[in-house]
Amino acid sequence: MKKGEIEGFIEDGFKRIVKHFHKAIVDFGAEDIRQFRTEIKKLKVFLHLLCMESDEGFTYRITKRMKTIYGYFGVIQNLQQQLKKTNEYLQKYPGKIPVHYLTMLERELQFREKVSRDFIDEGYDFLNDKKEILSVIPGKLTQESIRKFIHYTLFELQSISGNSDDYSLDSARKFMEDIYYNYAFFKPFITENPPGLFNEKVIGECLGVFYDFRDKCKELALVQTFNAEELDGPEKQLLKEMENDWLFEKNELKKQLTAKLDSMDIKVNQLREYAFTDSIDE
Repeated sequence: MKKGEIEGFIEDGFKRIVKHFHKAIVDFGAEDIRQFRTEIKKLKVFLHLLCMESDEGFTYRITKRMKTIYGYFGVIQNLQQQLKKTNEYLQKYPGKIPVHYLTMLERELQFREKVSRDFIDEGYDFLNDKKEILSVIPGKLTQESIRKFIHYTLFELQSISGNSDDYSLDSARKFMEDIYYNYAFFKPFITENPPGLFNEKVIGECLGVFYDFRDKCKELALVQTFNAEELDGPEKQLLKEMENDWLFEKNELKKQLTAKLDSMDIKVNQLREYAFTDSIDE
């Protein structure tokens, strides 16, 4: 992959980022935020791949401003999801409404939306961010770098395989995203019937469970964070029941996730099983 092709890929990514940002910043629509953050994530993992061309580790990154906006929108997304999931849960308890809890969530959401608008203008075009990234990209992306990327990812996944704590599972998710969102770049160099880790459909299904698990972790964290002293007894009891139910769901998702990861049989020595060709344009 030559420098012009790298630049073209990044340019296209920024077009989508700008498009979804301008939609999201208007009224913070949940789907617009999701698409904006997904495009940022795609750019991030592509830059991870480009880092294989550097001898200095993770040289290529999104800008600090982009990281901040990504984080602000993520908090808004979490609060929106919390309100949605709480209201869905309350359908099982007609007439029981945790008024103070919901009010705190709504106020926090409004505050986070204001912080985001104060930080960045609705018409921001990300032009400076794009220039900053393009100014340091490597001159090419070689076959050897793709090989290093696969090897590095396999090594890291194997290092944390067998660990089922929340931190390890979240780390595994990030490495899986590196594979999934960069899949098109190394698909030509993988055998027709790859092991589960390099099967696009299997990775996508696994990430679906990862995202459900991550969402459940965030839901539990937020219900604990906003379970404040001013809540009355019945409201605290209702939230405790909700927390217990969500904790059960989280543990069930963890079982599904660990089973899927075990079935992939992640091994560093699987690298030799992938049929690399000489078809990359160096």
